[in-house]
Amino acid sequence: MSNWQNFQINPLIDTGWLGILALTGIGLLVLLFALRLRGFVWRAVMMALLLVGLLAPQFTDQSREKLSDIVLVLADRSDSQKLGTRDAQTDQAIADLQQEYDNNPDIDLRIENIPGASETDMFAALDRLLGGIPRERLAGVIMITDGQVHDVPASLKLNAPLHVLVTGTQDERDRRLQIHANVDYGIVGKEAEFIVEAIDPDLAPGSPLGVTLLQEDGTVRRFDLPANQKTSVKIPITHAGPILAELRVPALPGEADTSNNRLILETTGVRDRLRVLLLSGEPHPGERAWRNLLRADPGVDLVHFTILRPPEKGDDTPINELALIPFPIRDLFEVRLKQFDLVIFDRYQRRGVLPVQYLEKVVDYVQGGGAALVVAGPEYVANDGLADTILGQMMPLSATGRILEQGFVPKVNDTGRMHPVTSAIAGPRQNTQKWGKWYRQLETRQTDNQAMTVMTGINDLPLLTLSRVGEGRAAILTSDQMWLWQRGHDGGGPIAELLRRLSHWLMKEPALEENTIETARSVDGKSLNLTWRKIGAAPQMATAQDPVTGRAIEAPFTRQTDQTWQASIPIEQQGLIRITARDSEGKTQTTLHVDRDILTRERRNTTSTTEILAKTVAENNGFIGRLENGAPGWRRVERSGQWHGSNWAGIVQTESYRTLIGTTTSLLPLPLLAVIGVVLCLFGWRRETR
Repeated sequence: MSNWQNFQINPLIDTGWLGILALTGIGLLVLLFALRLRGFVWRAVMMALLLVGLLAPQFTDQSREKLSDIVLVLADRSDSQKLGTRDAQTDQAIADLQQEYDNNPDIDLRIENIPGASETDMFAALDRLLGGIPRERLAGVIMITDGQVHDVPASLKLNAPLHVLVTGTQDERDRRLQIHANVDYGIVGKEAEFIVEAIDPDLAPGSPLGVTLLQEDGTVRRFDLPANQKTSVKIPITHAGPILAELRVPALPGEADTSNNRLILETTGVRDRLRVLLLSGEPHPGERAWRNLLRADPGVDLVHFTILRPPEKGDDTPINELALIPFPIRDLFEVRLKQFDLVIFDRYQRRGVLPVQYLEKVVDYVQGGGAALVVAGPEYVANDGLADTILGQMMPLSATGRILEQGFVPKVNDTGRMHPVTSAIAGPRQNTQKWGKWYRQLETRQTDNQAMTVMTGINDLPLLTLSRVGEGRAAILTSDQMWLWQRGHDGGGPIAELLRRLSHWLMKEPALEENTIETARSVDGKSLNLTWRKIGAAPQMATAQDPVTGRAIEAPFTRQTDQTWQASIPIEQQGLIRITARDSEGKTQTTLHVDRDILTRERRNTTSTTEILAKTVAENNGFIGRLENGAPGWRRVERSGQWHGSNWAGIVQTESYRTLIGTTTSLLPLPLLAVIGVVLCLFGWRRETR
């Protein structure tokens, strides 16, 4: 602590008014001098004395106390710092600083640990810390990091040295994969092209580097990529919804971090346009409902044929008036059938128009991955109906031949409440659906035990039943009166939403799968938790394949109170993991789990480096060096001097003080000013009265 006297003024009135008074006084004095009037001198003295008195000059006895200089130490504790001995190097560097300055009252050492799971933001933390201290007390900033910092500013002026101590070793090797161009969406049936780069500093650009591509269907492709060059990798888009693949490159011997040797390629498959073939029987009210619903969707291309007149009808109608256009049977069912995503038979009767061999082609189309929907009216069980054909045999229901005609309200059953096609329209279980009535339904019995009836009608008979046929799907609606909902009869019903969901389920929309398996990492990251929402046979066992070793890891399912089934598979390996779930009937379902955070910004490049921070350190006259070569020596330096050397780093002496104000002594106290004023007035009066 030191003492000194400080001269200062403390004006009694505003300085603006003081200026006006001074100018007025000077003007009066000039006038007196110009007129050569007596009393010029004593008036000048009186005015000066008045102004000085209003300025109130004074001496202040003060004391000041030296403040400690603040040194900010930012320790990188991000994920990349956990590699090798980096954390140990960080701890040792902090311990050395504490030993150097903890007992020094002139240094306030403030240490801040900077976490980072997805990226390292050292300068955001620095801005936050600088906002809480007086900048004139900042003596230096020390960063201890591996150099992989992701928020380096374009320019930084601290008015204090920035020193960086880099952890890790200079001879680190890191082979990694990097993506340069992603594909957000792709057309189903085509390929998505990603631009990637396999980086290996030990290889010359263009050298072949073997990689492995694991696709979501379980197939594995092995091929070479040119090292250190951007190149394209294509994956097929086989369905709508998320498409996943994992690209891997083998690790180098002794490589510290292998997480960036894997790259998740992810896109979303979209259909260019849904192609629907609608075959209708004789014109009926429901035909227009189908056409309007399908054409209202801009993503649907509809091809619609209606049998306006059966060929056996005998009259004199000219041949060129029998049809608007010829029915292109061969073109549709031999050439273009596989181009359609869905075929709908709406109250269709063959009537000699569609030979049996073409119905066989429809069955082959469905078994090969296509989709068919039959809307059954009275024509379905007629002599030339579809019930007794190979197409009718493919349906999950068998018609008895009876046609039930009475009013009923369609309802979603318990299975339907769980199925994505109808769960959205079912509403709460305790509420009865307030939908309009239908008045006709075919009596059927279920012949496919694996089929799912999701809606029922008269006497709880199946109304809407869904089934899987080979690689494809089929559905049958046992009433032709859905158009009543579309017309709003008796309040109508959710026909548009039902048909939209039904058609997309038939076309294998992943979001509408009924038996879905959801995956999630456990909190500790050491296992995978599976939740299987299952309709039908009870789940038994889940099997995950280790993405690196290929080893199968099993875990049993247990039923939960919410009617789901859960399993926990102990697998720590991250990446794209293929999971197979088996139920009590021996049927299996596969799903994929992907750890999307395995290539966070923090993990894309984990090689320790001095290059990223070198420019910023140079701007702030600081030291940068690797701790493996030893920590620098620490020195106290003047602000105007050199702040670092080849093997030392400086801490600035800021000369910051805290000032304590003591007693104040006025040079011209008001009583003295009054006495002097009276004396001058008397003196002036005496001189002027002579």
